[in-house]
Amino acid sequence: MFKKLHTIKSKLSNEEIIAILQAKVENFHRDNSKFDFEGNVNLSGEINIKPTFDYGPRNQFRPEISGKIHSNQVDLVFDLSSIMKKVLWFIILVEPLFILFIYTKIQEKQVLLFFPFLIVFILILKFTFDSKVKKSITLLESYFK
Repeated sequence: MFKKLHTIKSKLSNEEIIAILQAKVENFHRDNSKFDFEGNVNLSGEINIKPTFDYGPRNQFRPEISGKIHSNQVDLVFDLSSIMKKVLWFIILVEPLFILFIYTKIQEKQVLLFFPFLIVFILILKFTFDSKVKKSITLLESYFK
């Protein structure tokens, strides 16, 4: 659900692609930075980066981008951070138990409305993640035109 695969094809050589990405990626995000991504792009073509274009309070939904450069193309995997995955699993597992516990104590059907809230909450997170992935793909593709 929170994992996307994407391939960028280019007419540039592997070395040119690596050089372009290294020029666009800084090791660690700094205040007032002009870089769009932070992370690492090594000379063997392995990529481990995160976008910084919307760095702020909601940066926990930034996709972790890993990938490999080979045969004049960049294969990318966009994934949610491992901490956020654990938080989401915790919410998904604990909320139904909490709702059932509350329901057995007070016997009111309004408590069951928390189930749709959980679904809406996860959908909002998915749309937020997908929009950040789409913006990252657009930026990365613009580097190789």
